Amino acid sequence: MKKITLSLFALAILMSACVKTPEPTRFSILGDSFSSLEGYVDPDTNDHYLNYAEIGVIGPELMWWSQVADSMGWVMDKNNSFSGSLVCNFSDFEDGSYYASQSFIQRMDQLGNPDVIFVFGATNDIYQNAALGEYVYTDWNEEQLCDFRPALAYLFDYLKHQHPRATLYFLLDLDLCGDDYTIDDTTRLEYIKSVHRIASHYGVSCIDISDIHKDHWHPNAEGQRDIANQVLEALALDFNV
Repeated sequence: MKKITLSLFALAILMSACVKTPEPTRFSILGDSFSSLEGYVDPDTNDHYLNYAEIGVIGPELMWWSQVADSMGWVMDKNNSFSGSLVCNFSDFEDGSYYASQSFIQRMDQLGNPDVIFVFGATNDIYQNAALGEYVYTDWNEEQLCDFRPALAYLFDYLKHQHPRATLYFLLDLDLCGDDYTIDDTTRLEYIKSVHRIASHYGVSCIDISDIHKDHWHPNAEGQRDIANQVLEALALDFNV
């Protein structure tokens, strides 16, 4: 009996040694200034938003993505956010050629190997009033990729094929430029409708963000918390948390 007990004990130890602890969910971000903080963008040559400290975001723990990671127990893979960048290659504004080279579709191949991808964009496409273009879902040309709709479709198509096992979310601030003279409300709503339509076409979950607190058009510490809470609310439905 003693030998049997010892054998069972040894077997239990062996089996426990073979059980691997599940790897935490890894997520990546493709974004703009709303997600960019000095020292926390990848690659580190990406432009970050310069004035976060001035509006109360004084550390990474206050960024929306850090709060989501802490609540979900997730680990960031890449934060490829570039302040001022557009989804599309639109370049018809001051310093446009520089930002066109740093568009979302120019950086979409630098996200690592995540389980979840957050694309937080359209911010600067709307603010710079980039051309909407047509709904194009295949055989894109360079001219079309300077317009918002074809570029967003191109982005989703690439990510779905490149990361077939990843869960993809598009975060959209519904209130962008809502009180700004640079764009009329009708055009702003066309961007929102376009995101929803293209996301639906590709089966991408769209998280609509609204009523976030801002200073200088950017989410302050309270606004970052607003974003995190709304993202977490959406994730709770998908991940049963």
